[in-house]
Amino acid sequence: MSQSTDERDRRWAALGQVMADHDLDALVFAANDYRGHKGALRYVSDYNLCHKYGNAVMIRDREPVLVLSGSLVSARKPPSGWVSDYRFPQTTAGGLVDVLKEADRLTKVGVVGLGQVLKVNEYLALTEAFPQCEFVDFTKEFESVRAVKSRYELEGAEESAFILDQCFDRLLEVVRPGITEREIAAEMHRVGHLLGGEDPIFLSMHTDETNEHSQSTFDSPRDRVLAPHDVHTFSFEMIGPRGYWTEFSRMVTFASPDEVSSRMAAAVRAGIDGGAAAMSAGSLPGDIQRKVLDGVESHGASTSYWSGHSLGLDVIEDPMIGLDVVEDPNQSAASTIEESMVITLHPMVQDQEGRGSGYMSDTFIVEAGGSRKLSAHPTGLHLVSRGGVSIHEQ
Repeated sequence: MSQSTDERDRRWAALGQVMADHDLDALVFAANDYRGHKGALRYVSDYNLCHKYGNAVMIRDREPVLVLSGSLVSARKPPSGWVSDYRFPQTTAGGLVDVLKEADRLTKVGVVGLGQVLKVNEYLALTEAFPQCEFVDFTKEFESVRAVKSRYELEGAEESAFILDQCFDRLLEVVRPGITEREIAAEMHRVGHLLGGEDPIFLSMHTDETNEHSQSTFDSPRDRVLAPHDVHTFSFEMIGPRGYWTEFSRMVTFASPDEVSSRMAAAVRAGIDGGAAAMSAGSLPGDIQRKVLDGVESHGASTSYWSGHSLGLDVIEDPMIGLDVVEDPNQSAASTIEESMVITLHPMVQDQEGRGSGYMSDTFIVEAGGSRKLSAHPTGLHLVSRGGVSIHEQ
């Protein structure tokens, strides 16, 4: 039996157990091709949705069924062959109803993605066809199932981290004053795809100075030309062949940075270092966030944003690092960090006087006794010159 098939059986057994624990007759997995809304479908079926939307239905004690948009009927099936029953109905709403009619009993169905992903017409079709059935949002419970990664999944995260490191190697080779963001993006995309990466997210950030204030710009690469004294942030995310995300971002400049830029880079690094040191089995997301804030604030910077999250087959998964501290004080703190979680830290900081900003990200695997950073690149402001690349120290 292949490792991939072992992983399939492990996931299906975990889903079967959680269905039994919650007395569910079936699970519906909703997905669309937005990169944060299709991982559930791949988790249950190893199908990477390439366009539009799709669903899976897992009736208790049965193999899942894929219910895909009719426009995907000619799309290639996934090479793993996890699921044998692919359906391309006239409407996905009708297809979901037809599959659930095959259940021996239908009194309670969990929906992964009910609040954000399942289409309204699909929900209405389900509730109209099965008025005696209770449809419940099962997204949080599903997040708990997939939060702790298997060895197969951890290898997938390491695989994508390796790809991102090679992309950044190429950036350091080509980046120079006078090059455009698009030219850099083209090289990083080329390297990533050649190494088996898919679904890239490449963002570029810089700080625009306006009188005595600054404004951070974070967007896809454009025609902006890099200048010698600017500090540029390049953020790259991509899945590897197994479908697992990692996140990587660094700040780059060409000339010695000014005091504010240097300090903002130091603040980001201190925040990431502090959060990573606090990241171990049994720690709480809010405790990690507070260590991030301690590091950031020690350099005269601040952040009002949550500083990280888990990631896997979706680019953002639970647990969230700091959501309960900076955004939702009423959120339960029950999502304890566990061994074999994959977590990214990405504090976005600003000088307390509003003169500059900084951002970097690193992805970690939680292991016995602490965390392990996946990137081989040092965390810090990279100073690129004709003499090579060095890490600027404040």
